[in-house]
Amino acid sequence: MHNKNIIHILVYVINNKLKKMITISKEANPNYLCKIIKIDNIRKHNNADKLQIVTVDFQDVVTGMDAKQGDVYVYFPVECKINKNFLSFTNSFRNKELNADKEKAGFFEENCRVKAVKLRGEKSMGYLVPANEVESFNELNKNTLIEYINEEFDTINGIKLVEKYVVKTKQNNPNIKKGKQPKLNRLIDGQVHLHVDTENLRKNIHKINPEDTISITYKTHGTSGWVANVLTKKKLSWFEKVLLKLGVNIKTIEYSRVYGSRKVVKNKYFKDPKNQNHFYEYDIWKDVSDKLPEIPKGYTLYYEILGYTKTGGFIQDNYDYGCNVAENKVGVYRITHTTPDGLVTELSYPEIAEFCEKVGLTPSHLFYYGKAKDCFYNKVVHPDNVDLWRVDFIKHLENLYNEKNCFMSKSSVPEEGIVLRKESLFQCESYKLKSFKFLKEESEELDKGEVNIEDNE
Repeated sequence: MHNKNIIHILVYVINNKLKKMITISKEANPNYLCKIIKIDNIRKHNNADKLQIVTVDFQDVVTGMDAKQGDVYVYFPVECKINKNFLSFTNSFRNKELNADKEKAGFFEENCRVKAVKLRGEKSMGYLVPANEVESFNELNKNTLIEYINEEFDTINGIKLVEKYVVKTKQNNPNIKKGKQPKLNRLIDGQVHLHVDTENLRKNIHKINPEDTISITYKTHGTSGWVANVLTKKKLSWFEKVLLKLGVNIKTIEYSRVYGSRKVVKNKYFKDPKNQNHFYEYDIWKDVSDKLPEIPKGYTLYYEILGYTKTGGFIQDNYDYGCNVAENKVGVYRITHTTPDGLVTELSYPEIAEFCEKVGLTPSHLFYYGKAKDCFYNKVVHPDNVDLWRVDFIKHLENLYNEKNCFMSKSSVPEEGIVLRKESLFQCESYKLKSFKFLKEESEELDKGEVNIEDNE
């Protein structure tokens, strides 16, 4: 074998080994991944001599004076949870007893959470660590991570470094023993599709082009739900089962209503599980689903449930969305159609609005629909440089739609932000742009141990 071929094989083996070092686990949420960056924009903090500001994916992060232009760092996003052993290794805990060096202290609490904060008047939306500290913790050779600039991951060398921060909750009634799961699943593969995670627009702006048709809608703060009229297995009587075994052509599937929360199909089985946990004292998703009009065959409606539970509690604290106590409403933001063979198509926003008008529902509040390049008319320019156009575009989005109070609520609460949807027939491409004001309040709620229903249902 020629030496040249041996070198090629060695390079191939080494490259594939390195690829396995940085991975994204199956259960990872795309909004809470680390990212390896090369610092190319750094500026002085206006109100602090020992602090600097680095911008990562249009998000400002306050960091120390050690960071220099061209350095390789690892970025951790807001509301992620960092591996506690890594924080101990880097002496990052406020409690010195938790650090490897008991004489050093950082600013992380024991929950290991990255928060949206203001430091000396400047917004900070994340946390930056020199790449060599991550390499040392994982016993990697120096400058290993430089090969992966702009790549995201949650696991390195088999160690989970980061995940979404979630406040754990107990079952509603701990004295009730959970019944056995029924064995008969009524769902048919390819017919039911749960909510997809809406990724951060700031790190996905490169996917938006001036000629794209987009919709911009108000992002509301409630709990996600969906209802579908899709093909399911039919519950057969004992007589039908006998006939089926005898070779008689018996109908075994039918269109029926299926509903759920963001993560869970609530009526998955022919017989509901006993004592299943619904987060609240009742199944709000069934309650809302039962009130919705008839859904045409093949359609799935995705919506946000807003306001109050029927027992008078807020769905999300202080976000009433104009509802009276014990009342709620839905805002439909996505509708799909699924064929019998599982092909899924997406309705555009005008089609969603028309559908909702026909059946008496309300679509998400629309700010804009049309070509991305026409969204701000002549304010966003750079026709020959799409990268500069994107910088201008997202700045205008932030200036126009973020950092105000929610205009739909009677109480004074910060608006969550917007959702930009890139219209596509066969793919749901939606990206959220949350306001810093909302993220900061969300961080404060988590500090109090308040549970987010979206993380626990």
